Amino acid sequence: MMFKRQDTFILNEEKKVCVISNNLDNEVVKSFFEVLGLVKEDLENDIEVVNTLGKLSMKKVVIVKEDKVLEKDKLSKLFDFKEELLVLVDTFSDVKLLFEVLVDSSYRFLDFKSKDKKVACGLSYYSSKDIEKEVNEGLVYGEAINNTKELVNKPYNYLNAIDLARYALEFKRFENVEVTVYDKAQIEAMKMGAFLGVNKGSLDEPRLIHIRYRGDEDSKEIISLIGKGVMYDTGGYSLKTTTGMPNMKCDMAGSATVLGAMEVIARLRFKKNVDVVIAATDNRIGDGAIVPDDILTAANGMTIEIISTDAEGRLTLADALWFAQQKGATKLVDIATLTGAIVAALGKEFTGVFTNNQDYLNDLISVSEKAKEKLWQMPISEGYRKELKSFSADMRNTGTSRTAGASVAAAFLEKFVEDNRPWIHLDIAATAFDEKKGGSGVMVKTLAEFCK
Repeated sequence: MMFKRQDTFILNEEKKVCVISNNLDNEVVKSFFEVLGLVKEDLENDIEVVNTLGKLSMKKVVIVKEDKVLEKDKLSKLFDFKEELLVLVDTFSDVKLLFEVLVDSSYRFLDFKSKDKKVACGLSYYSSKDIEKEVNEGLVYGEAINNTKELVNKPYNYLNAIDLARYALEFKRFENVEVTVYDKAQIEAMKMGAFLGVNKGSLDEPRLIHIRYRGDEDSKEIISLIGKGVMYDTGGYSLKTTTGMPNMKCDMAGSATVLGAMEVIARLRFKKNVDVVIAATDNRIGDGAIVPDDILTAANGMTIEIISTDAEGRLTLADALWFAQQKGATKLVDIATLTGAIVAALGKEFTGVFTNNQDYLNDLISVSEKAKEKLWQMPISEGYRKELKSFSADMRNTGTSRTAGASVAAAFLEKFVEDNRPWIHLDIAATAFDEKKGGSGVMVKTLAEFCK
């Protein structure tokens, strides 16, 4: 959607729907309330559509409760109007957030709709101030979040590992960015047996994606964002049920999220050094697919006994974590739709988070609170680590019991963190996708701000 700035504004603006906040300390808002005969108590809803009843040339005014509405996807109602919107920016306190939420809320996934494609209304904005920097930043965040949603919503027959790699290669257009994509032969040369094991049943080749952004060449610190890139997950021979398999196109949401965060980082030229690493493949049944009892050897030399082929994301992440550290990462964040157990534990409100370094996590939690993306810390204990002991290999890929699955999965990943590097694991299985709304774009803002 195009957002165009309007140079002037008069109270009797015709043929447009004006959008204002409910901030009665603002003189423009006061004027609207006086002309329309409104008091604050008249606003029953977070977004109130007021018919002007001929008191103004415009037929409608939309009044937004700023403290309630300026959150993810909360302004969707605005884009149901057929008339052009005119947002009076000076009535809002946070310009950057306003434009981020406007873009986020305008998103519609219409790629495969053959009929009744709803075209969003036009949107203009007016401000008497120099706000272009804040507007641009808000637009960048909103667009990156929407691009993340778009990737998550695409079906596998339109977005496999090779397609995702092509998308990642487009990041070369940004300053200070290098992109390297490794094909199957190159992945084999790196002996990524855990990652390749997941790919063994696929008809499509895997891809290892490495994006390198260097915004501060004077610093030796490199934060690596590692996203789970299981493009579709059937469960393999530990096959998912008919109710459990739909929407498994979203099992690559971790990879989409780190790409969204990197888009913000590169476009706004943050003064940090950030890598993105994605091990991309699908997980399905096939002639060569792994089965329970198989033993895989990860790139770091550790052997893994396969108990469930549906615990595949941690296998791809294991080799991706190793690769990130080989490329010089000093701090790690991995993000994945990893376990159904986190959904059972936390529901859809919170993203589960695990760490080996509390100070490092506290910094992320502080950022997430400002971004209004809720985190809930989960434990990794010695008991959970013991769940991974194997009779025939260095470890199992799932625990010995059916309990604490999210913590056991995190304990598995922890084994691939070298030299006690600061590491955070985010399990977005509950928060990355909604059956009615599709991809959420959760954690794009938090991760980008964390790398600022």
